[in-house]
Amino acid sequence: MTVLSAIGLFFSGLIMQDKIKLILEPGFRPACTFNEVMSCTNVMASEQASAFGFPNPIIGLIGFSVVLTIGVALIGGSRFTRPFWFGLALGLALGAVFVHWLAFEAVFEIAALCIYCMIVWACVLPMFVMTVVHITRERRRVEGEEVSHGIGLPLLVILVWYLAFFVIIATQFLF
Repeated sequence: MTVLSAIGLFFSGLIMQDKIKLILEPGFRPACTFNEVMSCTNVMASEQASAFGFPNPIIGLIGFSVVLTIGVALIGGSRFTRPFWFGLALGLALGAVFVHWLAFEAVFEIAALCIYCMIVWACVLPMFVMTVVHITRERRRVEGEEVSHGIGLPLLVILVWYLAFFVIIATQFLF
């Protein structure tokens, strides 16, 4: 969680920086704009880039900061209550829903992709899965069941999720 949230925070910061430059300098071209398909410019200039009336990266800057803080606290040995974990899972679930909406909008409505945004999307999904896995394992542990620490099924879920995104994007832009 710590590594993924740090990556998400970094790229949310890059997106925010480019969004500000794009607002101040209409001719600005973000470094992640390569052509009409790989166009951060088109994505950042869209209505969807400010879904709640302010730039979406603000959500990433706040959300990833919170998760980064939680990750660092866990590394430091902190323990959190079950309701805390459910709150985190709810927040990450909302983030995952938002990511899916943004992906749909980018692929089918804007018809352009932002590499930085896709990296942010790729960070949210495994953090959600990790949180659900943690909650499930803690519940089993409390109930006295043997808890597996394997990553097989969670990793498979994440890989299938990524593959689905790839297939949708490839189908829309490559074929």
